[in-house]
Amino acid sequence: MVEYHVDASHIFQDRMNKETQFGGKLSVRLEETTRPLLLFGNDKSIFKQYLLTKKTWKGPNGETPLVPKDDGQGVMLSAFQSREFGFGLELSKEHLEEVNYMRRGKKYQDEEAAKKIRGKSDKNPLESSPFIVEFDYGVANEGYWCYERMVLQMEDCADVLHTLYPQFDFLFLFDHSCGHDKQQPDGLNAENMAKSYGGKQNYLRPTIIKQEKDYLGPYPRTLRVGDTQFMVFQPGDSGPFWLSEAKREEFRLDKLIDGRTTKRKYTKNELTTRLQERGIAGGGTLKRLQQLCEANQIPIMEETQKVQQGWGGKQKGLLQVLWERGWIDATRLSQYTIDGTKDLYGVRQKETSLKFLISNCLDFEEEESLLQSMGRRVKVLIDRTPKCHCELAGEGIEYSWGCAKNESRRQPLQLKRRKETFRDTVRKSIAR
Repeated sequence: MVEYHVDASHIFQDRMNKETQFGGKLSVRLEETTRPLLLFGNDKSIFKQYLLTKKTWKGPNGETPLVPKDDGQGVMLSAFQSREFGFGLELSKEHLEEVNYMRRGKKYQDEEAAKKIRGKSDKNPLESSPFIVEFDYGVANEGYWCYERMVLQMEDCADVLHTLYPQFDFLFLFDHSCGHDKQQPDGLNAENMAKSYGGKQNYLRPTIIKQEKDYLGPYPRTLRVGDTQFMVFQPGDSGPFWLSEAKREEFRLDKLIDGRTTKRKYTKNELTTRLQERGIAGGGTLKRLQQLCEANQIPIMEETQKVQQGWGGKQKGLLQVLWERGWIDATRLSQYTIDGTKDLYGVRQKETSLKFLISNCLDFEEEESLLQSMGRRVKVLIDRTPKCHCELAGEGIEYSWGCAKNESRRQPLQLKRRKETFRDTVRKSIAR
């Protein structure tokens, strides 16, 4: 039996431009119960008001039209593209009603993101397709595109797909941006760990030692395959391995140091709360809030008794975690630093870098980003395209942006001088 792929036939593409109903067998090589996987690529692009084509018509006497010197206003679009639906995904009134009925009474998975952007965690009825979102960027407008906005658009799109096409699985492709790569607060990330215990480092989640390779090192260790490693000292733990037994017992709990105090400046949220208690509405930078507090005789720092920090219940830190895995040679502890020691030629020795050792452990390498974890909760897969290869991003969406911008820049200048007419030209340029 010979299989003929639909991508090799223009007939399939012609039909796809007229209908979006799928059917038939996927492949003679697959079972009929296999769920197809649809890929949706995401990307963002900014359309500028006064960006025009490089060529223009001249008048009878050779004059050229005067054009503005700046780029003017801009509008940002966040869009998804797929091979099955093309650029965006059109929804009829009946489709929107069906999706909104499914969303009724439900909350977003990332409630904090929803409260930050939309003021509440409840899902509002969709008024249009969430696969193309317009965004007014800038401090004076809606701010800037971030993880919180991306995760809400992703879940809106997931709701549409799960409601209208429940027979498929879905994979969303993103590029490497700070919004897409935001880490989980308790995720396994070497950047959130210090060398020793305690301090301001994050409280990381426990992890399971799944195999010996890429998890356990060549030196004596306390963990075995199948064990759960906690990143925080548990009640039954013996404490930091580099301390003597007497010192471990001495530093187990926090202790107040008599006669010694320390000063701590209040955080931005704490200052805002203190201003609100006085009935003063404050905002802006930390420095601005501090100045506002000082002008109203509100303290901006507190003085407390100094505490000698113990290890009980605290974060373990890099040195302890790596020692438990067998990556630390206890006979040369002085050589281990965060970034590693240098040899006589000034070259850093990676085997002495705590950050390098932990980052190459498989569970740290494969740690999900916050967006990936939220994707799993809304039952879609999340992946990222290779860095520095924008042409691969978003299932070819970069080429769609190119076509749309060429169309937008060819529009007459008089259609773009007003904000609303400029928006209309952008919407027409991305029309199917």
